[in-house]
Amino acid sequence: MLLVLLLSLICTIVSVSGFGTPTSLVITGASGYLGREIVHSILDNDVLQDSNIVCLVREHRIEDECQYWEDNKAVKVMPYDMLDDGKTVEDALSTVFQNENEKCCILHVASVFTPTEEHEQMALDNVKGAEDLMNAVAKFPVEKTRVILTSSMAGVRGSGQIPENGKFYTEKDWNTQSELGANWGASYQWSKATSEQRAWDIAKEKNINFTGLCPSFIFGPPSDAKSSESFSISTVRKWIFGEGPVQSRLCVDVRDVALAHVQAAIRDCTINERIIVSTEARIPSEKMAEELKKMSTEMGIGAPDKIYADTEFSGGAIQIGDKEVGCYERMESLLDLKPRSVEETMSDMAKVLLELEK
Repeated sequence: MLLVLLLSLICTIVSVSGFGTPTSLVITGASGYLGREIVHSILDNDVLQDSNIVCLVREHRIEDECQYWEDNKAVKVMPYDMLDDGKTVEDALSTVFQNENEKCCILHVASVFTPTEEHEQMALDNVKGAEDLMNAVAKFPVEKTRVILTSSMAGVRGSGQIPENGKFYTEKDWNTQSELGANWGASYQWSKATSEQRAWDIAKEKNINFTGLCPSFIFGPPSDAKSSESFSISTVRKWIFGEGPVQSRLCVDVRDVALAHVQAAIRDCTINERIIVSTEARIPSEKMAEELKKMSTEMGIGAPDKIYADTEFSGGAIQIGDKEVGCYERMESLLDLKPRSVEETMSDMAKVLLELEK
């Protein structure tokens, strides 16, 4: 607790004298599950109420995204292509830096997370997208910019990898096991670790203010479920309808991950920090299945009699139920954030599914 208080004090001191509050925020992948939640979290933040928001989305999503934010004058929508050598990022930053007093925070959320047979190319594309973004940022005044990269626990450890301290994973661990091309999961995990590593390298080389956030598997209800696609929501729906076994996952609520990005953007003590955003232990699949059966019965959704648990997976290098990650102290001290319980997250997701099924 003393460490948390000390780090919080340092955070306050640095925030007063450092980069300060950004006047503009640029979000890549802003129409996605996490990206859109981040934008909502920015709009709800009093510190950022006068900031401009630039949502970068794929060309085919421009019209829908403009309609979604049409009543909010603080939000501007621009096209984004992760594989255009950074051109669309430069276009957005050129618009931002028309005012010499601007301070811009770029939140790089976009990456491809879709099962595909072309998983090796998908992984290489994710790395290229991160590299191109960092190099594009370096063309603008680096003292007036900062980058927050959405990495992943996949960048922290590979399947079965032993933690550096022999007990649980921390921000000091890196995934050294996942191999590009082995299979879709391995390629994706490799891409998250390599994208973050390359971003850190470029940040140090170009003197870019940089923060890496590593969330675990993201669950939770989006602000607008009907307009946001989510692999997590479709996964929980399958569980509730008995279309697949309830799995034990190290996870975190999407609302907490979004808030972590916002807190990182306004707290200078997070610059040059790598921060895991997660619960610290997995809940056993049997317990999660029981909770979902209870919610399913109470809310009249799904098929409670068909909900079943995956009893084969034991947790890999760290047994289910044991402390898998050490991150709470750093989340509290650096981000002023305490994550929701998995039970609360699942309950709120069930409510969203109930609304979607109407």
